[in-house]
Amino acid sequence: MPDSERKPLDSCSLADSIDLESRAVTAECHLPHLIKNENVVDFRGQAFAWVKKYMGGPWSRAEMKHFRCKGMRGDLTNYLYICKLILWDGENDGLKILKSEAGYPTKITLKVYGEIESYMGFNKVEMMTLNVILAERHYIPRIFAIFPDGRFEQYEKSRQLRAAEIRKADVTNHLADYLAEYHKMDMPFGKTAGRLEETLDHYHAMALSTHFEDEAKSKLLRKIVRYNIDEELETLKEICFPCHDEVVFCHNNLGEGNLLLTGHKDDRRVQVVGCDMSSYNYRSYDFGHFFATMQFDFGTPNFPYFKRDRSFIPSEETRRDMVVRYVRRLDLPLAQQKVTEEKIMEYSEKFILAAHFLHGCWGIVQADVSELQFGYLEYALACFQAYFEHKILNNL
Repeated sequence: MPDSERKPLDSCSLADSIDLESRAVTAECHLPHLIKNENVVDFRGQAFAWVKKYMGGPWSRAEMKHFRCKGMRGDLTNYLYICKLILWDGENDGLKILKSEAGYPTKITLKVYGEIESYMGFNKVEMMTLNVILAERHYIPRIFAIFPDGRFEQYEKSRQLRAAEIRKADVTNHLADYLAEYHKMDMPFGKTAGRLEETLDHYHAMALSTHFEDEAKSKLLRKIVRYNIDEELETLKEICFPCHDEVVFCHNNLGEGNLLLTGHKDDRRVQVVGCDMSSYNYRSYDFGHFFATMQFDFGTPNFPYFKRDRSFIPSEETRRDMVVRYVRRLDLPLAQQKVTEEKIMEYSEKFILAAHFLHGCWGIVQADVSELQFGYLEYALACFQAYFEHKILNNL
């Protein structure tokens, strides 16, 4: 795109057309299919035990009658809840206690780690360290407490951005700016890109060893396996690796489920969450991952709780606009900007395949281990279909 046609680098402000109060997908809501334990009373007791042990202050002195816990949607790996400490009347005047300890919030988010993290030998120490650093640098909400099963975070009223909204220029501009800053971070982790290939290998091996007693699931799995995913991984590696892209600290999970709209009517803000999988990686993978997920809508109310809309597949113009803005935020010499743009466009197109393949294998494993009621196998099938369509259409 000639320089004269590029969009100006104006600051991002979300238009009124994106409404926090709309019926799109409200983050805080009753969704039984996303509750970890069918016996909500039992889980409420577990959550209450956690807040009393780890939150301190008025939370530690509260009784069960003062505690509320409600499920949230938005994460397909972990379990999210809103925990609330209600004001109460009594001999000790709970209202006065809470006012005297202003440092303690009365409404927080509880994140409980999903089953798949223990199955893949997830490094919780590294993830906890990562999140503490990101919270201190204001990339994610403030963390109040971390414990082996999850963490308590600052609660903000929000809702997920929908697939149609993510395509808006003000959102993609914001994400380009976000990645330009995120990729500059220096973090105390291995500064190589080997984790992407390792993660592909790991989920691929787990997916191929997965079996289902349920006949309907077995039939769907057989349909997926017929795509010859056993041997396809080596083909994918030949397409994507070796890669001569720059290695930076990547988000690795940029997509609809991790993009929230927060703030008030006159102060809309996009909050990027889901940073748990962040690591050093090839820069273009963040773009490839985002472009791959744009065609999926996770806001549907009925099973399988998602749909794939091919009309949402981003055009080359849409992708290039985001890449151009990102590159210009890097303050590179003018002669280097065009080279960097073309490199990201080339590699991100290949990494779209890697994201589809990884999500497909992940979906198979999640269908086996997760208690969340989501169409993981249906999603896996859709990802592999998207993988081969993209591969054929782009002669990869």
